[in-house]
Amino acid sequence: MALVAGASRLPQAAASPHSLGFAMLQADPHAWRLDHATQLAAVSDALADGTAAAAGLRMRFAGLTPEQIAGALGVPVETTEADPMVGSIWRFAEYRPRPPRIVLYRRGLGPLERSLAGARAAPLLGRATPRDVFIAHELYHHIEAIRPEVPIARRYRPTLFRIGNWHWRTGIAVLAEIAAGAFAQALLDLPSHPKALDFVAVDALALAAS
Repeated sequence: MALVAGASRLPQAAASPHSLGFAMLQADPHAWRLDHATQLAAVSDALADGTAAAAGLRMRFAGLTPEQIAGALGVPVETTEADPMVGSIWRFAEYRPRPPRIVLYRRGLGPLERSLAGARAAPLLGRATPRDVFIAHELYHHIEAIRPEVPIARRYRPTLFRIGNWHWRTGIAVLAEIAAGAFAQALLDLPSHPKALDFVAVDALALAAS
């Protein structure tokens, strides 16, 4: 999970998961190729996919934290001191499939964790911590990687080029991020979709840089 340039243009943090998800979809370079009704359906499907995956995992691992669930699934959680900044992307965490593991960027999480200390955290995180949220988010990517279903990012494939009966199609990568956020929200019973954390992160990073 990462913060990208332009995240501050998302709707307000209190927006619904569907509003946040739709705003995320609009930032995808290929989403405009889908008609409006299909865009709405894609967001709804991504949110539902993440929520359903979380429900299934919670039934299997009732009472465990995201990190404990990751351990039970054989997915180690590592913390790195590596630079979280790559171009315009500020990294908090990422899932690496070979071998499966979740990597947390300590320097990436630091400003956000400091900004969410105390009472400010509850409206966004409930009883969870930022670490919980990012581990849960990346857990979805692991679940999606190992299950037999077609990944959500490939369920909606707009056409890039068409020559006669030949079509060149592409997936919508951001749908996996929308679903991963819904997964984290459902798994941790968060008050809002984790994309709302971008607003806090933008302010926290600006303060850290000043």
